[in-house]
Amino acid sequence: MSRTVVDGPDIAFVAALLGDASRAAMVTALMDDLRLPASELARLAGVSKSTASEHLGRLVDNGLLATERCGRHTYYRISGPLVGRALETLAVLAPQRAPNSLRSARRQDELARARLCYDHLAGRLGVAIADALRQRGALREEDGALHVDPGAWDADPPLGITCDAVRAGRRPLARGCVDWTVRRHHLAGALGAALTQRMFELGWIRRRRDKERAIALTETGVEGVTDAFGIGEALMASVASG
Repeated sequence: MSRTVVDGPDIAFVAALLGDASRAAMVTALMDDLRLPASELARLAGVSKSTASEHLGRLVDNGLLATERCGRHTYYRISGPLVGRALETLAVLAPQRAPNSLRSARRQDELARARLCYDHLAGRLGVAIADALRQRGALREEDGALHVDPGAWDADPPLGITCDAVRAGRRPLARGCVDWTVRRHHLAGALGAALTQRMFELGWIRRRRDKERAIALTETGVEGVTDAFGIGEALMASVASG
C-alpha cells in the first residue's frame, strides 16, 4: 500500500529549486556573500536576462536569495548564513565535475586551495587554519561537530580577535563546516567570519579575480599566516602556490 508523507519540512521543494542547473549556478555564484545584479548572474549562468529574472524571482520568493536596492539597480545576495551552510553541505555530497578545459582545471584548483564560503575561509587554507586552532586547544571536535573553548581562544586570541568582541546576536561563535575539498571542517560562525575579515584588512588575502570566490594569499599573507597559526611550510606551499 502506498503512503504519502505529509508531515515535516518539504525537502523536495527546496531540492527542486536548486535542481535547475541555471538556478544552481546563480546561487553558487553568490556563495561568498557577493551582491550581483541580474545581468551578471545571467552571464554566469549562461542564460538570457529575462530567464535569469524569472529564476531569481523564484529564489527570492522562496527565501534562498534576498535583494538590495542601490539607486535604480537591484542586487541579489544569499539570504543568510544558513543558506550558505546548506549549499556547502550539498557540495560535499555532490559529484565533482571533471574540468573540460585548462581554464576550468585551473579554477577548480584555485577553489580547492582557498575560497570564500559565504563570509569565511574554506578550501585547504581554511581547513589548515581550523586544524591549527584545534591543535592549540582553541577549538575542539566532539561528536562530529566543531566547538570553541572561549578560555583557550581568548588566552591567545588569533589575530587579536576575542570571543567577547564578536559575541552578538544569535549567531554561534564557532561552527564546523565540512569542506568539500578535503572532507574536514573549516571554521564558520562569527569567529570564522571575523578572522577572514581581519585577514582581508591586513592584506594577507585577496580575491583572485573580481566577483569570484577564489582567494589568493599575498606574500605578506604567507608570512603572516605561517607566524599566526604555525602552519607548516609544506602545507603553506600547497595553498599558496599557483
